Amino acid sequence: MITVGIIANPAAGKDIRRLVAHGRVVSNQEKANTLRRVFAGLVASGVERILVMPDMSGLARPAAEDNKGRIKVEYLDMAPAESQHDSTRAARAMADQGVKCIITLGGDGTNRVVAKGCRESPIVPISTGTNNVFPQMVEGTLAGLAAGAVATGAAPLDKVSRRSKTIEIFVDGKATDIALVDAAVTYQAFVGARAVWQAENLAELFLTRAEPASIGLSSVGSRLRPVEIDEPHGLYIRLSGEPGHNATTVRAPVAPGVISDIEIKEWSLLKPGDRYEVTVCPGTVALDGEREVELLPRHKAEIALSMNGPRVVDVALTHALLAATSAAAVAARGR
Repeated sequence: MITVGIIANPAAGKDIRRLVAHGRVVSNQEKANTLRRVFAGLVASGVERILVMPDMSGLARPAAEDNKGRIKVEYLDMAPAESQHDSTRAARAMADQGVKCIITLGGDGTNRVVAKGCRESPIVPISTGTNNVFPQMVEGTLAGLAAGAVATGAAPLDKVSRRSKTIEIFVDGKATDIALVDAAVTYQAFVGARAVWQAENLAELFLTRAEPASIGLSSVGSRLRPVEIDEPHGLYIRLSGEPGHNATTVRAPVAPGVISDIEIKEWSLLKPGDRYEVTVCPGTVALDGEREVELLPRHKAEIALSMNGPRVVDVALTHALLAATSAAAVAARGR
């Protein structure tokens, strides 16, 4: 049975950056409406089953009601999601059940925890979070059609997807976590409210990509050396901590509505496999904009770039391929 997974994060787009910056608020009603459009695209594509991560808000319920009798909708056998770890568990369960694609609603943080569990299941990420470098600003109907095309084989995965990179975090030699876009070493000793938006707290940045039209910490790197999702390297940046004549200054949008002048001491390409030891202690490592790892004196922390991230479906490329295939068929019939 051709199956697509849905992981929609009800908490995405609602963190402290609505207070300290100007992040947009994405309501649960808007997420539910987006899912109604996603379901319509999946049904039209010939997908036979949708597997949904349950959540306390019931985001997928209206879409399921719309499509009763048209497609099989099932919920994972797990408690409704209340933490980011549930998204990882859900992605792992979907991969175990052989979903052909996973559609996510969230930001960089949501997709980070999904990537930890999705294995080889490709992701179609829809942006509903704060920093949205990894997920695409895409209309739900188009995302559903693209995911359906990949799931049914109408769009070959190797032609419409790209393998993303990750930043891997090692503590005492053991892989403990990942980032999809950026890992930031900060001078803040505790996880606290998690979100990072103050440039003066940053010591080092490790980036998988640095695209000029992005927001968040990866935008700093784009002012030095733009890096695309599928280039075989990332960027390492060491901040100076204080202004000085040896520093390079770049101006970048580090959070929604927050544009900062960043003093950079040095930067270089980040090559796969090279491990950088973290010397800041105490401190924290923020993964895709949120502090997750506390740096303690008794532990050795290292950071490295990996080329083995999740596959990401390019929605625009998928529709271009579908359109070209349809046009060729029409032309053949007209001969």
